[in-house]
Amino acid sequence: MKIVMDADCLIKITKAGLKEDVCSAFDITIPHLVKEEIVDRGKVKKLPDALVIERNIREKLIQVDKKREQSIDVGEKEAMALFQNGGYDAIGSDDKRFVKQLRLFNIPYVTPAVFITIMLKQGDIKAAYAEERLLALSEFISESEYFAVKLFMEQWRSGK
Repeated sequence: MKIVMDADCLIKITKAGLKEDVCSAFDITIPHLVKEEIVDRGKVKKLPDALVIERNIREKLIQVDKKREQSIDVGEKEAMALFQNGGYDAIGSDDKRFVKQLRLFNIPYVTPAVFITIMLKQGDIKAAYAEERLLALSEFISESEYFAVKLFMEQWRSGK
């Protein structure tokens, strides 16, 4: 599954310790503006996540789309433009306003917690590990998303 990911989603999966798992299970591309926001500005601010994500880019775990010629000033807009150009299955985001736009335009999206359920269903991660990562992610996502994914995992486990 090919995913265009915005900064919000990438930051949350990084903080929850999910980034490497997600990047191994999915083809992840970030818009150039997202790279500038997270890596370039993050390095100036000496944020440790910036160096880790830069290494992931260097190691090709995360692809960076080339800079757009048209003037797009927000990573989310660039992510949508990239998706609309084709070749991607969904957009990875947890930005509430952006997700509302995606719903409005019927664009498929994946939130950080939903990545866990997909990886669990695909056999990329085990149930106990999925629960650990969901708990680590819980401080960065809404309570309703946390409980929805937790319920899914419980039902999935009992249905096996």
